[in-house]
Amino acid sequence: MGTTITSVTIAFVIAAVVPVVVTSAIRRGDRKRKHQRVLAGAAPDALFTVRPRRWQRVILRTIGILVIVLGGVLLLGAASTTDDPDALPMGIAGTVALLGGVAFVLLASALARTRIDALPDRLIVRKGFRTEREVHHTAIASIRPWTGPYGGIQARDPEGTVLFDTVSIAIGYPDLEAWLAERAPWAWVAYAGAGTPAPNWPTAGAAAQGWPTLRGPAEPWPTPDDTGPGTRPR
Repeated sequence: MGTTITSVTIAFVIAAVVPVVVTSAIRRGDRKRKHQRVLAGAAPDALFTVRPRRWQRVILRTIGILVIVLGGVLLLGAASTTDDPDALPMGIAGTVALLGGVAFVLLASALARTRIDALPDRLIVRKGFRTEREVHHTAIASIRPWTGPYGGIQARDPEGTVLFDTVSIAIGYPDLEAWLAERAPWAWVAYAGAGTPAPNWPTAGAAAQGWPTLRGPAEPWPTPDDTGPGTRPR
């Protein structure tokens, strides 16, 4: 009993400490070196690209290949000892390992395709093998924390449909936060709190400046070239 409690405690400590250590190491690394802001294939007016870390897909692909090799060995062992009572369980284990390895490799490939290209007024979202789609900043109604060991954000439209999500350790994540704070200030302040306003968020007298205190369904988000929904044409 004591051994079980100790093992569970150690597992919980590791689960809590590893993400903190990894995140801290990533932040220090990002301060020392600059990543390419925009990846090849993005639109000419793209500001930056949010994408997973290379080591994430390398780890997944490596695990997948190793598991595939293990599954192949088990299947060969089962095929060569068909008269052995352990042949069937070995064959089942080999098949499961083979399928699991393929799943890891496919997951790594999907991660390699995943990216968010940020343009001045919209995001080009591509997640895994799904079709690429555009998310205009006016469609972002809410931003929620994305649960997971590394945290992140998830954006939804007024109906609650998920528009995109990303983890906090992704390359370009701080740029995405700044983009959301500027292009979707109502959703950003509701998510992050009034202590982290958008760069052009009025400090006082929002209503007097034409900025509604609450966003209505048909009201567009303010943009850097605009002071708010109530702005008169210049």
